[in-house]
Amino acid sequence: MRLVRRESDVDLVVAALEIARDFQPDLDFAPTQKKLRKAISELTRPIALAGDEVSELNFLVQYLSENLNLHGHHESFDSADCSYLNCVLETGRGIPISLSLIYMAIANELGIPLVGVAAPSHFLTQLQTDRGVMYVDAFRRGHIMDERECVQWLHELTELPVAEIRPTLKPTSDRKIIIRMLYNLKSVFGSEDQWSSAWKVQSRLALLNPGSYREKRDLALLTLRAGRAGEAVTQLESCIAVCSPEERPLLQQNLKEAFREVPRYN
Repeated sequence: MRLVRRESDVDLVVAALEIARDFQPDLDFAPTQKKLRKAISELTRPIALAGDEVSELNFLVQYLSENLNLHGHHESFDSADCSYLNCVLETGRGIPISLSLIYMAIANELGIPLVGVAAPSHFLTQLQTDRGVMYVDAFRRGHIMDERECVQWLHELTELPVAEIRPTLKPTSDRKIIIRMLYNLKSVFGSEDQWSSAWKVQSRLALLNPGSYREKRDLALLTLRAGRAGEAVTQLESCIAVCSPEERPLLQQNLKEAFREVPRYN
């Protein structure tokens, strides 16, 4: 709800666990929070004795990649579990944004101001140091890069011009982090035709972006696919009233389908 109200003091861990609870109704947040507190406790002394920001970052990365075994894998992108924080901490495997969120949660409690960076195709974290800005790729077991290395790596990864990459390497908001996590899940569920799960994700996206026509339209379409035809009728009619001429035939066809599925709808 804090994200919906656009409040600034958002607990990203709690927000991410709330997303996971949409698909694990009995999820207890306490074990995940306990694991995070244990990591913070074990890192407190080494970080305090590190001496400088880069050393602190190296201690953090070493612990998270070795002790917690946090890492990515090419199959992670096809698994919803790799977006659920409790599952990521349990298995060690996640996607860039879920792994980065854990990095940030632990780092910030230790006084290390690690922030999220919504780089193209690959979420990273960033730390301002006396040696310049450092970027951390949690997916590659906390690989640390300076700005030049980061830009070059992203250029090779995405084939985007360097001039387009540089502006993206700035801190992003908590709200945008959660929205990006939701889009990742939406993609996974959509590719597997898991329409009820995709509908749950889209419901959150529409709530977070109440003025977005695109989110309302996608919610209407997924509501129908999720077998909620009665709700879909109202949503589709609302979209048709404001849609572009190009979209109208598709939405009208879906509306006809919705009416067929609820013949007694008035």
